[in-house]
Amino acid sequence: QGITYVKEIDTALTELKKVTDETDATYKKFLKTASQTAEQIGSTVKDFTNATADFARLGYNIEQASDLAKAASVYYNVGDDLADIGEASDSIISTMHGFGIEASNAMEIVDKFNEVGNNFAITSSGIGQALLRSASAMAEAGNTIDESIGLITAANSVVQNPEAVGTAMKTLSLRIRGAKVELEDAGEDVDGM
Repeated sequence: QGITYVKEIDTALTELKKVTDETDATYKKFLKTASQTAEQIGSTVKDFTNATADFARLGYNIEQASDLAKAASVYYNVGDDLADIGEASDSIISTMHGFGIEASNAMEIVDKFNEVGNNFAITSSGIGQALLRSASAMAEAGNTIDESIGLITAANSVVQNPEAVGTAMKTLSLRIRGAKVELEDAGEDVDGM
């Protein structure tokens, strides 16, 4: 099993090297840090390295990608019903981009999702799923991340379907703003606008 584990880490590191351009010393330092971080957050070096590579593919440098991988790994561990770390990553990225949150502050997103998920009638993964669908539209309408989470949580307490709530929040936001082109692109009816 040890040989298999080393091969998996090597494969993950190869993927990271494909999408970044760092020195051997940087990769060696990354592996040491990845090992410590993975142990602290209950992940594996392979999963943490793969998540870092996924974020690096999006244009983040290795330090930012590591911060994001850590946040995604923690979110995956605390988030209920997340299929995999990729789903956790998608929710974090969508929320970050929608609300203009820097990579270094990604853990704040996880903290918000977890806090609300622990105290209200929605799971932390449900908040992420809803924001995956609505973050940009909600931010464009002038809502903060906290206001958006509040609206999603309130709506979900009745509907109990985070995906539908996220889509509804996006559609409502677009309709309130009269964003006809965006609504047409989303396949929504714009008669009478």
